Amino acid sequence: MPQINQNTIEKVRQTSDILEVIGKYVNLKQKGNNYFGLCPFHNEKTSSFSVAPQKQIYHCFGCGSGGNVFSFLMNYQKISFPESVKMLAEQYNIPIKIFETNRRPEIFTILQNLNSDAANLYQSNLFSDHGKEALKYLHDRGLSNTTIKKFQIGFAIDSWDQLVKYFNKKKIKKDYLIKAGLVSETKKGVFDRFRSRIMFPIFDLGGSIIAFGGRAFQNNDSAKYLNSPETLLYKKSRVFYGLNFTRNLIRKTEYAILVEGYTDFLQLYQAGFENAISVSGTALTEQHAKILFSLTKKVILLYDSDSAGANATIRAGWVLLRTSIDPLIVQPPENKDPDDWVKEDGREPLSLALKSPQQFIKFHISFFNAKNLQVTERRQYIYSISNELNSISDDIIRGDIIRTLSQSLLVDEKYFLKQSNYFKKQKLPNKSENIEVPNKLIFSSIEERAQVELIRIMAHSDQNNLENLKKNISMDYFTHPLLNKIVKYILKNKMDVESAKIISYFSDTNDHNSVAQVLFIDNEINEPEQIVTDCIKILKSRPIKDKIKTLRVRIREKENTGQNSDAEIDEVTKLQNELNVL
Repeated sequence: MPQINQNTIEKVRQTSDILEVIGKYVNLKQKGNNYFGLCPFHNEKTSSFSVAPQKQIYHCFGCGSGGNVFSFLMNYQKISFPESVKMLAEQYNIPIKIFETNRRPEIFTILQNLNSDAANLYQSNLFSDHGKEALKYLHDRGLSNTTIKKFQIGFAIDSWDQLVKYFNKKKIKKDYLIKAGLVSETKKGVFDRFRSRIMFPIFDLGGSIIAFGGRAFQNNDSAKYLNSPETLLYKKSRVFYGLNFTRNLIRKTEYAILVEGYTDFLQLYQAGFENAISVSGTALTEQHAKILFSLTKKVILLYDSDSAGANATIRAGWVLLRTSIDPLIVQPPENKDPDDWVKEDGREPLSLALKSPQQFIKFHISFFNAKNLQVTERRQYIYSISNELNSISDDIIRGDIIRTLSQSLLVDEKYFLKQSNYFKKQKLPNKSENIEVPNKLIFSSIEERAQVELIRIMAHSDQNNLENLKKNISMDYFTHPLLNKIVKYILKNKMDVESAKIISYFSDTNDHNSVAQVLFIDNEINEPEQIVTDCIKILKSRPIKDKIKTLRVRIREKENTGQNSDAEIDEVTKLQNELNVL
């Protein structure tokens, strides 16, 4: 399959100036050896985003994002790795060399191809005799064949093994099918995961199919929706249905319309609302919100009009507020979902509603009937909402909400400020703490911190020092999987330990943040020999301390049952002596 030549990738990386590239998007000011600016990946007032030109890496001390020049463009522009390489190659006038390889495709490519083949089979089913009822159902819901084909909607027939047999003919291993989430395995063998369901392919931002949502269309099925399990490709807390089709218009219109269901999205898109998106098999998460923050600062929530929809709206609203996104509310008429509303009433009522959406906090007050609550209930309401206010990092947003609450409930602003500890700095959450970054690793234990320090010294050592370190450092010290992998790379490539290249070694871009966190240093390392000695002592002592802990438990157990524990006591004494000589 065609790939970018590895030498070309390396040439692009070496030629690109990370300071120049990031400087186009972030206003950077020099402080010492590094440059600082406001992080483009989370909301902040104090610059915690740092670029190290000497190392050609970046790291945000607030949200934990980090990586090399490719990582930045991938995260900022929401593009793939090849796209980031091509973008930089064009900037620096480097010709892109493509080559064909007969090497076995990466597992990600294999799974994508399997999903694509499955989607083709499902759509073939839909337009066959097997899918007549399913196709009629879609038409009755108002979806045209154009929409159905554009989004590759299909049908899984009522069979335990259609897909299994289909891939058996292609000689595809069952392990791949399991990893793709297309089949399930029991003691009796493998069988199709989806049966008698309308199939909605879920796309990544590059347009590759990574998962499916299967909808039952007959009333005899107990589960309305069945989604793909999480796989190497599919992390439902980070995926929006339809975003690959709508992200450009979201940027252009500067707002997104968020709905809950596949058909809600499709109905809106078909009606011309091409800045809509839908969550995929889960409630809105902090990870979702972070993706949205890179595209827009305003989201209109268009959920069902029933009580469940209203509660989901409120939960999503708080999630968006914590990410400094302004949530606005539009509700369909009573007893209608967005799908029905657009299908039955056309696009005009929704178009009109979108021009004057309701503020989130006013919707919240109305839903809980807060204006008419008795004293005790009102106090509880204020207490509850104050807890939510504490999690909002944006001072302007929080202040606006407090003013609206004060005016609506006829309660002095100072009361809300007091309840939320607005002026108590020691209780105010750090802005960075309000941004959930799933890939930010916190190396909290003393042993993990020692491992990190050793890696930093190794990554910034010359060849002679690295050889000396290698003699004194055991791989057994590095118990954290990610740290162990970094050390293996450094020792294997002892002459080539550029921080930016170490990051590129990790194919999973989700690891880039964590690797950058490990490798990033503000200043030169002082007294590295002493640091190495101290770290090794810490790491050598850990297994000894664990043994002592185990022995002390055994001693207590024996003493409680009247058994002799002299042997264990002697062993503890020996181990204590070992610790003393470290």
